[in-house]
Amino acid sequence: MYTDSITIRPLSSKDLGVVRDLGKRSLSRPMGLLMVATISAQGLVSETSSGTITGAIILRVIGVGKRRLGVIDWVFVDPVFQGLGISNRLADQALEWFHLRECNFVITTDIDGYNSAAWNAAHSRGLVYWPVSQQIREFGWSWIKLMWLIPHMGVTTFILCSATEESNQTRSQSDRGTRMLTIAILILGLLLLPLSRIREVLWESTVISDLIGPLDPTALIAGMTILALYMGIRACCHWLVARSLRLRLSFRLWDSGLFVASIVAVAFGGFLPGFGGGFYIEETGFNYRRSHPTMGKIALAGVTASLALFLMFSVWSGLFTGARDVIPSLGVYIGFAFGVTDSLLFFAPFQALPAGLLWLWRREVWLAVFTVFLGIWLVLPQIL
Repeated sequence: MYTDSITIRPLSSKDLGVVRDLGKRSLSRPMGLLMVATISAQGLVSETSSGTITGAIILRVIGVGKRRLGVIDWVFVDPVFQGLGISNRLADQALEWFHLRECNFVITTDIDGYNSAAWNAAHSRGLVYWPVSQQIREFGWSWIKLMWLIPHMGVTTFILCSATEESNQTRSQSDRGTRMLTIAILILGLLLLPLSRIREVLWESTVISDLIGPLDPTALIAGMTILALYMGIRACCHWLVARSLRLRLSFRLWDSGLFVASIVAVAFGGFLPGFGGGFYIEETGFNYRRSHPTMGKIALAGVTASLALFLMFSVWSGLFTGARDVIPSLGVYIGFAFGVTDSLLFFAPFQALPAGLLWLWRREVWLAVFTVFLGIWLVLPQIL
């Protein structure tokens, strides 16, 4: 099959059933189900001369503030026809589609920067990582509307953006590294950690004094300090291993990760610090899909440090002070939260988390980490 025999045409409402089925076959099960729930009737499809739909790109135009944004919601190609350049043709036609509709920006979302095929395809067409700070500078309070209008933002990580008016976008690379890590620590420590603990108290008590307990200055300072200890040591271990591999790392906030973590904290009292961001290789064009050992070793360094801290605070809490002492209690609480994302969330769409990186590298390493986490969480308290 040659791409010359493939034509690109507008998506019609009568195509939606076929396109939904195609998307479910082409995407992972969680993302396929999400696609079915959020798909719109605007977009383009690729079709053979016999009328078989081989791929689709789902598009929208939205207004945020004074800007018109073209949104690429979904792109997928029938597995039988992949590798023929169909997705490239769909993307090229989509950019022309947005140009005719006078969109100021074209944006899409990406599960994470490790998704090399989708990431590189977007970059080749001028779409680049769009830091949250730039989004907020561009839209102000309307930025909240942008989050609301992207229904699958909750399971994606980054917004990628191409400005059709080049002067409107600053392609700064300053939102990296230590500054972003510090911001993540502040958001998690001063906002999400207290919120999760207040919501946790609500399961058992509605007494005001109990509810404001997590907001006590001593508890806030202790929580922030312990969280900074965990994240700082983890980061140092990541960076040291990367340096031994002659690679440079950059920390990025996960836009939707913090959004989802906030919902979980408010609704269920869960604390997910692992959703705050991740480490990425600064080398342009680094192929994550072919570098599972590299990313696995980097992830393992941070996970090992986190488990060691979790063990230390668990022993402290069990042997010396009891669970009511705020410092060891918070240390165990935060260690458990990291343990969940480091060992349990290894499946899509969470494979950018350490557990997923270990799973893709070596299953036996993942199993060892999982076993140690279970031992500290469930077995050690019974011994102590």
